[in-house]
Amino acid sequence: MNSLRPYQQEVAKAILDSVFGGKGLTFCVEIARQGGKNELSAYLELVLLALSVEEPRNLVKCSPTFKPQTLISIARLKERLNESVFKGDWVSEMGYIIRLGSARAIFLSADDSSNVVGHTAHLLLEVDEAQDVGKEKYAKEFRPMGATTNVTTVLYGTTWDESTLLEETKQTSHELEKKDGIERCFRYDWQEVAKY
Repeated sequence: MNSLRPYQQEVAKAILDSVFGGKGLTFCVEIARQGGKNELSAYLELVLLALSVEEPRNLVKCSPTFKPQTLISIARLKERLNESVFKGDWVSEMGYIIRLGSARAIFLSADDSSNVVGHTAHLLLEVDEAQDVGKEKYAKEFRPMGATTNVTTVLYGTTWDESTLLEETKQTSHELEKKDGIERCFRYDWQEVAKY
């Protein structure tokens, strides 16, 4: 975690605590452009795959489009794997899956026309640029992927208006924070990012 900036470490600790504690929490993460949101995501994916190589478990990440957004996420995870001790140990499958041992990272498009039903998220469910993902698509096709596994979910993005998936999830998360005191919403603007 030393390669992450302090604000990224704060988010990573909370998410990994939920994953390893079986808490199944949902997090909203807003980081200013070029602030390292995607690096944080790739870090989490690398850690979870590395710790699950012996188990047939999946993490699922979706983006509003397959090309370029999903492809960029796939490339970033490959780069992180190649920079680690796992260079040469991972396998690419079907153009959208990266397998390390028995664990898999599945990358999907959240475009309204995409067919994604059938996958299960055991380790993590990530929604990139969640403000651009349809609420109905998420509720009907992505959220159920982690229903039986109590999966931890992370929505990354930027709030544009109150009607987006990210903003609605953020409001629900704030209400839950008031009840149990567990921080679920993390927001770092350009000034916070600029410190590092």
